Amino acid sequence: MDLKEKNVKKMSEEKELNDDGLTLSQRYELEEKIVDTAFRNSFKIVTGRNTLEDLLDNQHKDSSEQAICAHQPGSYIETETLENMLWHFEGSEEYEKCAEIRDIINVRIQS
Repeated sequence: MDLKEKNVKKMSEEKELNDDGLTLSQRYELEEKIVDTAFRNSFKIVTGRNTLEDLLDNQHKDSSEQAICAHQPGSYIETETLENMLWHFEGSEEYEKCAEIRDIINVRIQS
């Protein structure tokens, strides 16, 4: 399959709607936003900036806010989840957040 055929195939896949009424690119974009929101909310909880209750209150005040997290709220946050969070923020070049998460991981390792 040459480049032109691949591009035509990709464009037809893009236009094809899934069961949820979204194209593949729209679904990917939505999933990216959900993952980003989950990591940001977990970061707020891990660093003590917010509690789950704060996130839930904000969700009621602003319908665009979501109280989803990358971890199970109220449970111990696994080091693997913290590492995934660090990699997520590294990808978006938010190095201050990375440093805070790194420090949390280091404290756990030393304990």
